[in-house]
Amino acid sequence: MKHTESNLRTLLEKHAHDVTGREPVPHLDAIIRRGRRTLRARHALSAGAALAVAATAAVLLTGPVRTDLAVVAQPPNSARVEAPPELPERFPVVLGAERFTLSLIHSQRFGTTGVGRTVTFTPTSVSTGNKVVCADPRAWVVVSTPLKSGEPGGTSGRCGDGVGGHHDRLSAPSGWLKGPQAIRVWVFPSDAPVVKVAEEIGRCRQFTKSATCDEQAASVALLRRDVLERLSAEVGERPGEWAVGIYDRPAAEIPETSKPLGERRQPATG
Repeated sequence: MKHTESNLRTLLEKHAHDVTGREPVPHLDAIIRRGRRTLRARHALSAGAALAVAATAAVLLTGPVRTDLAVVAQPPNSARVEAPPELPERFPVVLGAERFTLSLIHSQRFGTTGVGRTVTFTPTSVSTGNKVVCADPRAWVVVSTPLKSGEPGGTSGRCGDGVGGHHDRLSAPSGWLKGPQAIRVWVFPSDAPVVKVAEEIGRCRQFTKSATCDEQAASVALLRRDVLERLSAEVGERPGEWAVGIYDRPAAEIPETSKPLGERRQPATG
């Protein structure tokens, strides 16, 4: 409840003397002046507090904005701005004079490197292809695929625009079209010590005449199981985006000469 000054003056005049008839309490005007000083002091304190709150609010509002702007102005961290790699929808194949295109039939994406991944799929022809793409084009890639001989084959090297390969009627295993098949894929960070590991195991000497193990020889050595296992153990699992695609074409599009001999149509006999 609020009171005007006249209300307060009337009330103070009424109680200026106590009930015992002793001397009156301090003069009314002095009381009023003291009250006014008290009110002014309180108003000043309130104004100061309001300014302090406003200043604090200004700091809270402007502080984070300036910090964010400073962060934006800094060079971006490549680990945070890596975009997930995109697989092409088509895979061109050249076999001598024969040229055709395979379509993407299966794909998988991964967010870590340094460990082997098994990719399972069902081929539709003996020309099945594969391709690995990486967010970091300098990443190391190894693709291991089964061959007709029963020995593993494959591809290895820096990721670049993609690492991969394909089968044909001479390389595809005899049971390739009888059910699901699998390939094994490793992706390692660009700074993985490929050369050092291949040199330590002594694999580079098989692929180079140089006195030192170079990157090209180490890349071929990556196809060796012992090199892969040692490198994976040394690097460990790390963040890194990459994807693998499997490409193939319907059997109806495959020329007879491209099919395994047992799958070609035999002429009718009378």
